Amino acid sequence: MCKEIDSDFERLYEIKADTLTPYATEIRYPEDFYFPSIEEAKEAIEIAEAVKNFVMDKLKKAGFYSF
Repeated sequence: MCKEIDSDFERLYEIKADTLTPYATEIRYPEDFYFPSIEEAKEAIEIAEAVKNFVMDKLKKAGFYSF
Protein backbone atom coordinates (compact mmCIF):
# COMPACT_ATOMS: atom_id res chain seq x y z
CA MET A 1 0.00 0.00 0.00
CA CYS A 2 2.87 2.36 0.74
CA LYS A 3 4.35 1.95 -2.74
CA GLU A 4 1.11 3.36 -4.19
CA ILE A 5 1.96 6.63 -2.45
CA ASP A 6 5.76 6.45 -2.68
CA SER A 7 7.36 4.21 -5.29
CA ASP A 8 10.56 4.05 -3.20
CA PHE A 9 8.81 1.41 -1.09
CA GLU A 10 9.26 -0.99 -4.00
CA ARG A 11 12.82 -1.29 -2.69
CA LEU A 12 11.51 -3.35 0.23
CA TYR A 13 10.74 -6.15 -2.23
CA GLU A 14 14.26 -5.87 -3.62
CA ILE A 15 15.71 -6.48 -0.14
CA LYS A 16 13.28 -9.39 0.39
CA ALA A 17 11.32 -7.78 3.24
CA ASP A 18 8.34 -9.96 2.35
CA THR A 19 10.31 -13.04 3.43
CA LEU A 20 10.03 -11.89 7.05
CA THR A 21 6.24 -12.40 7.19
CA PRO A 22 6.33 -16.16 7.97
CA TYR A 23 8.48 -15.52 11.03
CA ALA A 24 5.80 -13.23 12.47
CA THR A 25 2.94 -15.64 11.85
CA GLU A 26 4.74 -18.69 13.17
CA ILE A 27 5.48 -16.94 16.45
CA ARG A 28 1.78 -16.18 16.85
CA TYR A 29 0.74 -19.76 16.09
CA PRO A 30 3.29 -21.87 17.97
CA GLU A 31 1.77 -25.33 17.42
CA ASP A 32 4.04 -25.75 14.38
CA PHE A 33 6.87 -23.62 15.72
CA TYR A 34 9.80 -23.37 13.31
CA PHE A 35 13.39 -22.85 14.37
CA PRO A 36 15.38 -21.24 11.56
CA SER A 37 18.98 -22.21 10.96
CA ILE A 38 21.73 -19.83 12.00
CA GLU A 39 22.12 -18.70 8.39
CA GLU A 40 18.37 -18.09 7.99
CA ALA A 41 18.33 -16.13 11.24
CA LYS A 42 21.31 -14.01 10.16
CA GLU A 43 19.66 -13.26 6.82
CA ALA A 44 16.37 -12.34 8.52
CA ILE A 45 18.19 -9.99 10.89
CA GLU A 46 20.01 -8.32 7.98
CA ILE A 47 16.73 -7.86 6.12
CA ALA A 48 14.98 -6.50 9.21
CA GLU A 49 17.80 -4.03 9.80
CA ALA A 50 17.64 -2.89 6.17
CA VAL A 51 13.87 -2.38 6.47
CA LYS A 52 14.32 -0.44 9.70
CA ASN A 53 17.00 1.76 8.14
CA PHE A 54 14.82 2.39 5.10
CA VAL A 55 11.83 3.44 7.22
CA MET A 56 13.93 5.53 9.61
CA ASP A 57 15.49 7.35 6.65
CA LYS A 58 12.03 8.03 5.19
CA LEU A 59 10.81 9.38 8.53
CA LYS A 60 13.89 11.55 8.96
CA LYS A 61 13.58 13.00 5.44
CA ALA A 62 9.90 13.75 6.09
CA GLY A 63 10.76 15.53 9.32
CA PHE A 64 8.96 13.07 11.59
CA TYR A 65 12.00 11.64 13.29
CA SER A 66 15.41 12.92 14.22
CA PHE A 67 18.26 10.85 15.53
